[in-house]
Amino acid sequence: MINYLRIRNIAVIEKAELNLEKGFIVLTGETGAGKSIIVGGFKLLLSGKGDPDMIRSGEEAGKIEGIIDEETTAAVEIGRKRSRGYLNGELVPLKKIASELSSKIDIFGQRDHYFLLDSGNHLLFLDRFLGLEDLRKKVSSLWEAIREKQDTLTKARKEREERERKKEFLRFQIDEIDRAKLKIGEEEKLREKRELILKRERLREIIGRLSNELEGERGAKERLWEMSRDLQELSLTFKSIKPYSSELESFLSVLSDLSYAIGEKTSLIEDTEGNIEDIEQRLSLIESLKKKYGNSIEDIVRYGKSAEEKLKEIEESEIEERLEKELEELWNNYKEVAKRLSEKRAKGAVKLKKEVEKRLKNLSVEKPQFNIELKEKEPYEFGIEEGEFFFSANPGEEPRPLKKVASGGELSRIMLSLKSLNAEEGKTFVFDEIDSGIGGKTAYTLGKMLKALSKKNQTIVVTHLPHVAAFADQHFLIEKKVVGERTFTYVKEVKGKKRVGEISRMLVGEESESGLKSAEELLQKASAFG
Repeated sequence: MINYLRIRNIAVIEKAELNLEKGFIVLTGETGAGKSIIVGGFKLLLSGKGDPDMIRSGEEAGKIEGIIDEETTAAVEIGRKRSRGYLNGELVPLKKIASELSSKIDIFGQRDHYFLLDSGNHLLFLDRFLGLEDLRKKVSSLWEAIREKQDTLTKARKEREERERKKEFLRFQIDEIDRAKLKIGEEEKLREKRELILKRERLREIIGRLSNELEGERGAKERLWEMSRDLQELSLTFKSIKPYSSELESFLSVLSDLSYAIGEKTSLIEDTEGNIEDIEQRLSLIESLKKKYGNSIEDIVRYGKSAEEKLKEIEESEIEERLEKELEELWNNYKEVAKRLSEKRAKGAVKLKKEVEKRLKNLSVEKPQFNIELKEKEPYEFGIEEGEFFFSANPGEEPRPLKKVASGGELSRIMLSLKSLNAEEGKTFVFDEIDSGIGGKTAYTLGKMLKALSKKNQTIVVTHLPHVAAFADQHFLIEKKVVGERTFTYVKEVKGKKRVGEISRMLVGEESESGLKSAEELLQKASAFG
């Protein structure tokens, strides 16, 4: 609830303070006194939307401050150039104030109830009345999930062509590397083989000459063996010769190993077979692959494995089929929940009809016909049907769409009937002349309805009707006075005799004896209602 409201330098209000209590509160005063400015103060606090033209002449800024639920302070300061918002003393965006207070305060002006004429709001009234908000939210949530999934699936389908190109290219690379059947160390062996084939004759000549010099008659090995025997014999007499003899023996061992190695190379040369053109082609293929995939066969093989992994990743990431299944599952869930919501709406529409008609009768609509017609619709955010209020206040006339037949006064009564059904405990309702077009006995009934509404919700009403004002728990009088050459609007709480006087003014236009008596009787009658 709103505990306190202060308005400074707004229009003709220099300063106004309202300490507000629970229950039913009325604001009364002559036409043009400034009651709408007070309601404007509530609206500014709730929306933060201020116009510099609202600032009182001669002032640089106007300000609206409020205390809500005894713990939240909110203020909106309207400047000539910009507006500022404060929440619990801290500067905040104006939207944050609106977000903080919107769930706590509902304001209905003389024109605000015309949003009833928008049939898009009618299902919302029905769902709130039936307590279907959670089911409605679930339908909306599933619908949003369906839209997101559809967007993802559409994107995935658009990307399919690009993925196919990537897959085709990767498959080409993998196939090219696989067909090459590369082996680690192959390139070195091929180059060695090519060199052997190209230099075979020259190598044969060198090896032959070395073999002859080593192994031939009177070759190096035979002469050195003779020298070794002579040294061995000589070292028996001359001990100093023995080390040289040992070294020569070692050298002979080296020559034997060399001779063996040369023999092996001879076998290698003779055993090497292959077409030099085939070798060149193979080396050319390897060189071509190196230019594409790396600097060595190891790099090429590694690249091929990486390409296989990428291909597998792309194939596994093809989520279209999965998305289609998920979308189908979402649709099934949506249809199930939407159908359940639809069934509850169909049953509840009858209940809403009876409750609204009962309240309209209390507001002197003698034979009202009210219902909400549900019409099947393609699935959308709020289900599988749309709803529209139909109304007739005249017997014999078929109900027609509300926006085509309801007068301003009838709309006010329908709005109050609906709000009394959907009242959420603990909220603040502000009604600005919702009693337009109502009088007499109906006004008294309206007062009772507003009083009943205020049992669970703080209810603030701007009214011209004494029969409504009489039911108030708290009564504020708005007066306009001219002091010097300036106009001032004052707000003061009236109690006791002053309140009786104000009710008398509302009844007969003055505080006459008969008016005061009628006012006292009206207040007593209203007080008896509780």
